[in-house]
Formats: sequence, structure tokens, C-alpha cells
Amino acid sequence: MSMSAIAGAMVAMNTQETRMGIQAVLVNQQKQADQAVVDLLASAVQATPAPGTGAMVDKTA
Repeated sequence: MSMSAIAGAMVAMNTQETRMGIQAVLVNQQKQADQAVVDLLASAVQATPAPGTGAMVDKTA
């Protein structure tokens, strides 16, 4: 193998490692965003009072 072939292979490997690293970061960020939405919805569901235990409804409004 010539030096240029070895150098080309090394550059290709480095490029692939960089792409995989970027993809891992993007997947992690998407997972964190999804988890934030789930946490927000879970806290909203837990914050709602049980039926019949909420504040009185103003029927004149």
C-alpha cells in the first residue's frame, strides 16, 4: 500500500468517526427534548385535581 492510500484510508476513517459522533450527539439531544416533553406532560397530569375535588365552578360566568 502506498502512503497516499494509507493517508486516504485514515482520512476516511476519521471522517466516519466524526459523523458517528455528531449523530450520537443529535440522538442524545433529541432524547433529552423528548424526555422534557414527557416530564412536562407528566407534571401537568399530576397537577390536575381529582374529579370533584377542584375549585368550585362559577356558573354565572
